[in-house]
Amino acid sequence: MTRLLDLGVPAYLINSTLLGVMAQRLVRTLCPHCKRPGEPPEEDVWGMITTPWKAERPSGGTMDPVGCLECRMTGYLGRIGLYEIMLMSPAIKKLVDAHSDDVRVREQAYKDGMRPLRVSGAIKVAAGVTTADEVMKVAPLG
Repeated sequence: MTRLLDLGVPAYLINSTLLGVMAQRLVRTLCPHCKRPGEPPEEDVWGMITTPWKAERPSGGTMDPVGCLECRMTGYLGRIGLYEIMLMSPAIKKLVDAHSDDVRVREQAYKDGMRPLRVSGAIKVAAGVTTADEVMKVAPLG
């Protein structure tokens, strides 16, 4: 949204045409042939992934990479998306002008129900699809 403003698109056009903004990152998925149950993520790593949502650390269900011939001894096979979708709510539209502040827009989006990339990743870690390390590699901390 701010990039469109930087390019010279008038705020009234953004408000009248933009329905939402989506961010996507791909993380490697654990190989289904060789993944094995592992320890829950360390508390500080889990805290970084879920801050400020403070999701409870999974007691089980997380998996570790091992390596086999199917995944060429990497422990990973394929990728899956982490998504962050911001819908243009009336409150966000009020914040869009020539001097939009990214921080205020993001805070409002969180209030409107947007989940950040890291929370999407935390859900996949808890489901045993990927690892906390993979999420930390691709999802920004900001």
